[in-house]
Amino acid sequence: MNCLALECDGRIAVVDCGLLFPAEDLGAGAVAPDLAWLRERRDRVDGVLVTHGHEDHIGALPLLLRDVPVPVWGPRLALALLRPRLDEAGVRAELREVRAGETVRPEGSPFAAEFLAVAHSIPDACGLALSTPQGTLLHSGDFKIDERPLDGRRTDLARVEALGRAGVRLLLSDSTNAERPGHSLSEAEVGPALREAVGGARGRVLVACFSSHLHRIQQVADAAAGCGRRLATGGRSMEESVRLGLALGLLRLPPGLLATREEAARLAPREACVLVTGTQGEPRSALARAARGEHPELRVEPGDRVVLSSRFIPGNEVAIGRVLDALVARGAEVLWEEFRALHASGHAHEEEQRRLVRLARPEHFVPIHGELRHLSRHAAHAAAEGVADGRRHLLVDGDVLELADAGASRLPPAGAGRTWLERDAGLAEVAESVIRERRALSARGLAAVVLVLDAAGALAAPPRVAGSGASGLAGREAEVAGEAARAVAALPPEARPGPAAAEAAAARAVRAWFRRQGRPRPAVRVLVVSI
Repeated sequence: MNCLALECDGRIAVVDCGLLFPAEDLGAGAVAPDLAWLRERRDRVDGVLVTHGHEDHIGALPLLLRDVPVPVWGPRLALALLRPRLDEAGVRAELREVRAGETVRPEGSPFAAEFLAVAHSIPDACGLALSTPQGTLLHSGDFKIDERPLDGRRTDLARVEALGRAGVRLLLSDSTNAERPGHSLSEAEVGPALREAVGGARGRVLVACFSSHLHRIQQVADAAAGCGRRLATGGRSMEESVRLGLALGLLRLPPGLLATREEAARLAPREACVLVTGTQGEPRSALARAARGEHPELRVEPGDRVVLSSRFIPGNEVAIGRVLDALVARGAEVLWEEFRALHASGHAHEEEQRRLVRLARPEHFVPIHGELRHLSRHAAHAAAEGVADGRRHLLVDGDVLELADAGASRLPPAGAGRTWLERDAGLAEVAESVIRERRALSARGLAAVVLVLDAAGALAAPPRVAGSGASGLAGREAEVAGEAARAVAALPPEARPGPAAAEAAAARAVRAWFRRQGRPRPAVRVLVVSI
């Protein structure tokens, strides 16, 4: 979730603070990092440095700033995307805009941060060169090396090389595509493929991409204009992104291209190109709702074409496949990057990652942003570029690396974990124990037992058993109730006062019954009523 804390002389700076969107539907809309470590040290936190505006880098900032009210420095688009999230959460914060090439130093902090331009799948993305008493820490942010970026904003390799000559103590570098060899595709190569995909459609075209990917939205708009179609938006987040992109001058659309909702509803299928969210199969996205026939304004009909201008993020394949199947069932043709260059990743591939290491010439190296397998592969790339054993540090959530005059060493882990946020409830947190219970209930169901005990702790009535989703229980509730009754009756007299022993005995008996049947053991809940 891309939340990094840097501590020096008792002062702390935070780099990014994002959200993760869970693949399983457990009633939680998002997952945030456990921020307890920062909350406990709130008086020592000097500020937050934001590299770019993607949700996995800024999404949890309202949660942090609610309890740790510190200034936030970041690029213009990142702060523009952050403001409405803070307003929605009722959180006030001091936001300070920074441009690439500028250096900031939080008041009283031992850190100074120079923002470096990098190419990524969102405008205004930056890396950070952090001046510290232990030398320069170079944080790549999310980056790629694109020689033909749409907005002309290249990764500032000249500055990286200059920092490398002066000495980089530690390089922290984006590992997302460490398993992909060669170079990433240039964003400029996506335009012709989109033009072909939009132009070849018989009916309506729906293009799904991330709502923050303004470069991609621009290319879709250009393709629509070139094919004589009007551009429409499906869903609130896409509508807001287009509005923001136009307001900031990051999108340029010819007059009359963008259709209002009312105009879009009147367009013939051959006249419409609709931008939607839902590239990862998110169940509440515009694309998923349209696939299920639940979108109030967007119908998918035979002859329509759906273009996924995105990568299938590992872990989301099942959810994406479910949406694609539903679209095909409605008669739509579905295209994605396996067919043609409909997507270019915003993250560096192996050769770009190795080039950054060569230019920075770091003394120490920490791979960031990715699963463990990506971090490990990226560490191997750094080794191939000459970063020695003992100077490559594979860190996971909670790990602590210390840089000191004597070198680098690992300290005892800090507290780290996940905080689940209740869907449609703002910043309301859900305990991990609740999520575990929901997961267990969804997998194995529930068996509930009601015991009625008299003052002596004996059964005053036969137990009652009911189930929900518990395999093998239907029609055999009386049998299971008998097992619970015998277990309670077998308790020695000295164990009977109080309900705890009876509750535990009944629960063990019910679990044992399911085990003997060879059935998955459900969650068992025992309710004791004393009379």
